[in-house]
Amino acid sequence: MVPVEAKKSSIAQSVVMLLVGGLVGFGAGYFTGGGGRPGGGASGPVAAGDRVGELKQSLARDPENPEILMDIGNAYYDREDWDDAIKCYEKARRKVPKNPNLLSDLGAAHRNRGEFDTAVAYFQKAREANPEHWQSLLNWLLVEAYDRRDGKAAQPLMDEVKKRYPEIPQLDKIQEQISSLRSGA
Repeated sequence: MVPVEAKKSSIAQSVVMLLVGGLVGFGAGYFTGGGGRPGGGASGPVAAGDRVGELKQSLARDPENPEILMDIGNAYYDREDWDDAIKCYEKARRKVPKNPNLLSDLGAAHRNRGEFDTAVAYFQKAREANPEHWQSLLNWLLVEAYDRRDGKAAQPLMDEVKKRYPEIPQLDKIQEQISSLRSGA
């Protein structure tokens, strides 16, 4: 039998690894793409289109399954088809309205369409559903710092990220951006 403290440590290490791995991928894509520009069309990988077809077949067999709808939304998102991703996410949200991952994905899709107010509203809903949801906090921070370019709104979010998730890579770059915005540079 594994002691409780060992289980907690193992779980914490797993969460940190997932957090850092996911953030490195997200952050690298965000920063490499110049902060991610709104817009885009269905220009992503062809494989995502193949995945949509497979998932739609699964949905035909289980039309009430919100997980399949989210997966279809994710496939559309991967090919940068924000409109169809949002449609699928919204259908799933009617079935699971407080799923923080879904709400954060909806926010990210709206962000990619340049709808920053709507994106922030979804990130806030995700945080209300689960105050520990780090992705929605980070997404909200990135929108404030890079899309809205609002250092005043970004700084408290940054302070929370640094306090709760200091292991996140590239926080120094985000802080530089916020400091630059706040100094008027």
